[in-house]
Amino acid sequence: MQAFLKTLVIGMGLAIAAGMGLLIYGFVKTTEDPNWRLFSKSEDRPAAPAVSAPVVLPLALEGDIVLNLPKGCEIRDVRPAGGKLLVLTQPAGVCGQVLVVDPQSGRVTGRLLP
Repeated sequence: MQAFLKTLVIGMGLAIAAGMGLLIYGFVKTTEDPNWRLFSKSEDRPAAPAVSAPVVLPLALEGDIVLNLPKGCEIRDVRPAGGKLLVLTQPAGVCGQVLVVDPQSGRVTGRLLP
């Protein structure tokens, strides 16, 4: 009976030590990647955000491009999108819009209004 109890106590001690080790390992991995899971399928994990190289669009323009923004509007951001430039303006209201600009001709080809 004593041998059984000794084996049981040693086995439980090893299980507790292994559990503590997994807990610490999980804390470390979670601080590195908040989406990390010990038991998960690869489909369950969100894909890492793709880091893309900056897109260089050929500009065949010389001179000024006039966007005809209302007074008080500012350009917040410019992003390439499929051969076009998306120009985001601010502040909200009349100025809060997205202009679609053709970089080859310099013309505003469309506006996205909220």
